[in-house]
Amino acid sequence: MALKPDVSAFGVSDSNSEATVPEEGGVDGVCGDDMSAKAGEGPEPADFCGKTITHNNDLDTTDMLPTSLSPTHYDIHLHPNIESGHVVGSVAIDAMLNERVERIVLHAKTIDIQSVTVYLQSAVVASVGPEAISYDAELETAVIELPSAIGGVADVPECAQLIIAFTGMVSDGMYGLYYSKCRDRSGEMSRMLVTQFQAKCARMVFPCWDEPATKAEFTLSLTVPTSFTALSNMPVAHTADHGALKTVYFERSPRMSTYLLAIVAGELDYIEAVSCSGPHTSSGERQPIVCRIYTPPADIDKVQFSLDTAVRVLERLVDMFDYAYPLPKLDLVAVPELEAGGMENWGLVLFRTVRLFITKQTSLWIRQKAVYVIAHELSHQWFGNLVTMAWWDDLWLNEGFATWIGIYMTDQLYPEWRRWDHFVIEDRQAALSADSLRSSHPIQVTIKGSADIDQ
Repeated sequence: MALKPDVSAFGVSDSNSEATVPEEGGVDGVCGDDMSAKAGEGPEPADFCGKTITHNNDLDTTDMLPTSLSPTHYDIHLHPNIESGHVVGSVAIDAMLNERVERIVLHAKTIDIQSVTVYLQSAVVASVGPEAISYDAELETAVIELPSAIGGVADVPECAQLIIAFTGMVSDGMYGLYYSKCRDRSGEMSRMLVTQFQAKCARMVFPCWDEPATKAEFTLSLTVPTSFTALSNMPVAHTADHGALKTVYFERSPRMSTYLLAIVAGELDYIEAVSCSGPHTSSGERQPIVCRIYTPPADIDKVQFSLDTAVRVLERLVDMFDYAYPLPKLDLVAVPELEAGGMENWGLVLFRTVRLFITKQTSLWIRQKAVYVIAHELSHQWFGNLVTMAWWDDLWLNEGFATWIGIYMTDQLYPEWRRWDHFVIEDRQAALSADSLRSSHPIQVTIKGSADIDQ
């Protein structure tokens, strides 16, 4: 039967882990207000918009990056050549230098770093080229050897900035930055650019600290053909035209994990609706959030049901969690070629077309799956994006809760579908069947490094 939602699920604790969500309005640390605990109010809360949300005392950090540098902000520019697939990029990474270092280690895979310039307190302290950079294919890292050690003089963290120029390629699989086939406005076959960064593919597009606990803010700009609509996690700040190309600049994001950064660019149309899901106004009402669904132009008439569902789910989640939707907009995008049924990128949620395209001829089973997947992915906007596991061995918390929300919301919106009856007949039996196999394993498994993440 349907259970009454328990918002205490937001705060999870056991002998090895804990997660804490402060009251609405305290989304800060680096994002704003001081998050330190007041005297008499218990232990210091985790910075849920920052790094430490889930603590696992048994975590094996063998393959995790050194903590000598802690990134706080990425300013990324990408210019993919749509025809050749060649990508030219640059990133300015603001970071705290926590100790004296002779080398910098960060994630990089299938990209070539051309140059690195390091600033400390706005002064250049190192500048190196490709000859000083080596790559570890197994660990998927780049090691930047500095001419001399930097930092650590006063034994306090220092503000550093890394300016990195690099090149790469559009991926030939459905991960990193890749092409998805679609039809343009003339009905001809075309391509759209899509990203899939979960679990460890942001490193294929730009050098970064590609671990879920290492959160930072992101500012992104993207150079694409003028006919393309460019989307990312945040709204467009402004656009600069360059003849047949344009550069789209997006607003700065709140702190988030690298795997949640997202890009979509192509010939797209959209429909929109308004959800009352933002922070409270002075009158007590919630601010409006514009929700849009983007599709290839020929399919825009197939997503009205999904848009209505997204608005209803978003408003119910805000009421359920008693916490405003954290971003200024919500875009859902129908992607013809996507690895999973959906991907919860913060503010730019991607779906396979079959999960958003609903017409009068669509079967009830497909409608149920659409509502379930929309609710599942939108719940991640809080549980997974706002509050994030420190490492992938706690992914079961992330996905388990979203799975429950998907079923719960489907039943709430359409009780005549009797979704919980289907749960007993289908979902529970499938779980018991899988659990009976010799290959079954505990719900939480140890993930030591990059090689284990994709298992």
